[in-house]
Amino acid sequence: MRKHQDIVKRLLFTMMILFVYALGQQIMLPGFDITLAKRIMSKNSLLQMFGLTTGGQMNLPSLLTLGLGPYMTSMIVWQAIASLDIRAINNLSVRQSGLVQRIVTLALATLQGVVTAYYLQDAIKPLYLISDNINLAFPVAVLILVAGAMFAMTIGNENASHGFGGTVALIIPGILMSLPHSFLYGYGSTRLKLNPTNITIGVFITVAVLISGILVYRAERRIPVQRPSLESTFSDSYLPLPLLAAGAMPFMFSNMLFVLPQQVVTAFGYQYTGAGQYIINQINYNHWPGIIAYGLIVLFLGFAFGLINLSPTKLARQLKERGDYVYHTTPGDATEELIMYHFFRLSLIGDLYLLLIGVVPLALGMFINSAQNYSMYLGGIFITVTITDSISQQFIALWNKNRYSLFDDPIA
Repeated sequence: MRKHQDIVKRLLFTMMILFVYALGQQIMLPGFDITLAKRIMSKNSLLQMFGLTTGGQMNLPSLLTLGLGPYMTSMIVWQAIASLDIRAINNLSVRQSGLVQRIVTLALATLQGVVTAYYLQDAIKPLYLISDNINLAFPVAVLILVAGAMFAMTIGNENASHGFGGTVALIIPGILMSLPHSFLYGYGSTRLKLNPTNITIGVFITVAVLISGILVYRAERRIPVQRPSLESTFSDSYLPLPLLAAGAMPFMFSNMLFVLPQQVVTAFGYQYTGAGQYIINQINYNHWPGIIAYGLIVLFLGFAFGLINLSPTKLARQLKERGDYVYHTTPGDATEELIMYHFFRLSLIGDLYLLLIGVVPLALGMFINSAQNYSMYLGGIFITVTITDSISQQFIALWNKNRYSLFDDPIA
């Protein structure tokens, strides 16, 4: 047990962080009519979708209502900028890049805090501290929401340093708790009956997605690489290209983008126009235009997030600077083109898997109502698979590291 005390400490630290995070979600914001706020938030599908995949508490106005949303969004923005392989960005130190990411997170947290407070403005009680003509309730609510988002980022980073699962570990409890509701109600149009047939089908599909999800997430294309500076006759060097470089990120943001047009139409009062009525009535999960639009969003996000995560331009440059090269390929632009070629082929296959578990149930739901529920449910399953697989790999690496000792007496 002494050999694995680091693992025990990390497990206990993660459990403590999850407890603190759950506790923060139960601390209600002062100055709110909780009943009215709950009623307002339950009607906003955009906030509900976003909170589900970012660890936010979008059912009640709490300290951690925004959750990791601003931080996760800032990380995506930063990765997109870094993938452009700009020299000035590459030359930033770890401390400088961390500071920039925090500033971006603060800006996004402020923006999301303003939007959230705007939706909840009818539930905010007046707050007069200086004069009866100056109501500070709105800015105070935004300030508390921003502070909660920065606190979530801080404890997430602490978990990345001292626990398991990094920052995304904080969203696992919320996703796991939402799976039963997703299975029973899906997007809210049909309730699945819990009879023996449906339970058997649900268990079979869940196991199939769990197994296939792990295989797809771990699958990779290995391109042989020559490394003159590390010659070895005992092993071959290769460049691993994942089958699904985007991971589960398309599912984390696809629903939010899908419902965004409806929210815009309603917010600007265009719901009574012809175009507004079409968007509200047709662009949803129960009609073919909406299903096709959702499928295109998943495909787009699959390619976009995959390109950001893989960053072929930066990868080709790093190979060239190390003196490594792909067989029969000139370093530089030719290597980048080769990586892009394999990336598009692999992403097409990987994105087809995302369509299979996320969009095909919606299409089947046009004929079998209960099938639609599996879209949100299987998306949550796949998100859980990707996060827990990363945690398990970290656990196995630490376990094997602690088992190895150069000077241990094997007889002792």
